[in-house]
Amino acid sequence: MTTRIASLIAVCIALLTSGLADAADPPKGFRSFTWGAPVAGGLKKIAGPTDGVTMYVPASGKKPTPFLDIPVVEEAYSFDKGKFYSGSVWLDGRDNFDKMKAALNKNFGQPSFVNPGQTLYKWKWQGTKVEVSLQYQEKFARTTVTYKKEPA
Repeated sequence: MTTRIASLIAVCIALLTSGLADAADPPKGFRSFTWGAPVAGGLKKIAGPTDGVTMYVPASGKKPTPFLDIPVVEEAYSFDKGKFYSGSVWLDGRDNFDKMKAALNKNFGQPSFVNPGQTLYKWKWQGTKVEVSLQYQEKFARTTVTYKKEPA
């Protein structure tokens, strides 16, 4: 009986740790910005600072480049006291939500939080303040993808 319990415990530990070994590292930033980077040229301020947070969009007015090979309609970057901490892209259509969900699953594995009622998915990494969220708003047929690392 003791051997059977020991074997069961060994199998459980192997299953739990195998997922950890395959888990992807958290993103080091978003697009060309690394966490904590200063505001760079090519951005236009659209809001703030409010409580130290300022939001920017690309200054060029050009159509945003695809993100993970999926067309983007808008994008924004947030800086806390001049340091990058969050970036978001917006996608149109349910098909692009499904494509983005598949791309994020491929890059980061299964989400750590799921709320199907709100079509909300989050990937979080233990020991970090990094989070990736994906949400689809049916009313607007719009998807929001946000990468963020909470400021220290």
